Amino acid sequence: MSYRRKQSRPIPKQQTLLPPAKMSYSNPGTIRTLSTSQLTSGLPYQRTVKQQRVDEIIREWNDRKLTPVVVSFRDGKFNVVDGQNRIAAMRQMAGGGDVIVPCIIHTGMTYEEEADMYAKLDTDKAPLTLRQHTKALVEAGTDAKVTEVKRLVEEVGFTWALTEPTGEPFEIAPVRTLINAYRLLGGAAFSRMLALLAKTWRGAPGSTKAAILSGMALFVKTYETELNDSTFIKRLSAVTPEEIIRRGKIDFSTNQAALRFARVIWDRYNRQRGGRKLPYRFKG
Repeated sequence: MSYRRKQSRPIPKQQTLLPPAKMSYSNPGTIRTLSTSQLTSGLPYQRTVKQQRVDEIIREWNDRKLTPVVVSFRDGKFNVVDGQNRIAAMRQMAGGGDVIVPCIIHTGMTYEEEADMYAKLDTDKAPLTLRQHTKALVEAGTDAKVTEVKRLVEEVGFTWALTEPTGEPFEIAPVRTLINAYRLLGGAAFSRMLALLAKTWRGAPGSTKAAILSGMALFVKTYETELNDSTFIKRLSAVTPEEIIRRGKIDFSTNQAALRFARVIWDRYNRQRGGRKLPYRFKG
């Protein structure tokens, strides 16, 4: 059943008294009404408000389903942890002005705890994408693996684009592939892989695509004790990442995507005359 705008609208702020400015709140949270003018949102751990989602909320509006906005009172500000799209929908239905919204207010939370709560909440909103969820975990600092991946990526000089990728050099956009590479290699070999990428292709956008990352991770894992870094940089810098991806995509002998691109990297490493060649050790 669809609930449309003919139902009751958000209460204009002049009709409801605001809570005293110095009111204290205690956990596990106190229900209060606040004006949207008092709320701070758009924190780094949050996804951006999407008009499509706002319009969907308005189309299905039902006062009986309106759950309180989750707020953290920190450093004198009411930070919206969950409910940005609902707030945008209520303001749009009220003609764009500030409105009074029900809030459950928590105190004593750190920024990291807010981010952790945001990552775990599953209220009246669309599910977080993997990128959004990972961004929240990074801000929260509660997932050791994700925190370590980000640290190692930045240590080598890359940026892990967990907001909106820009396509700039030395920017890594894939999330799942990068985390899987870390799981496969472990910290030291993962850092080595990133260093090889940086020194070979100088942060070219094509070198940080999922295909290259997955192929590199498998290649480094397979030849970790035999691989010569200087030889790799010299030989692989002669071929573009785009060429590796193109050749890997036309290899129909296996359904393993990472293996397709790892084979191309292995072939280019062995192609030049002289020097020690790597025997074929891939499985599959």
